[in-house]
Amino acid sequence: MTSLPKSQDLIKPILKVLKDGRVVSNAIMRDEVARDLMLDTDSLSLIHSGSRTEFEYRLAWARTNCKARGLIISPKRMHWQITEDGKSRV
Repeated sequence: MTSLPKSQDLIKPILKVLKDGRVVSNAIMRDEVARDLMLDTDSLSLIHSGSRTEFEYRLAWARTNCKARGLIISPKRMHWQITEDGKSRV
């Protein structure tokens, strides 16, 4: 089993997924970040609480951090897009 990255270690992969400027849903971001980090199924299926996985929980905190730093925006609920400042950090 691969260990999951900490939320702060997910910032660069999030920006990488968004670098082309497209609007990406939570689900697409989850899948693309997991694929980029080559996380295995066992790691991705660890439950944090209820039905939410630990990876989804950490990814949500990473998005919150990115948004607070002005690196990404949420043009609509559960969808994300990189800002110009975010593009300069990729």
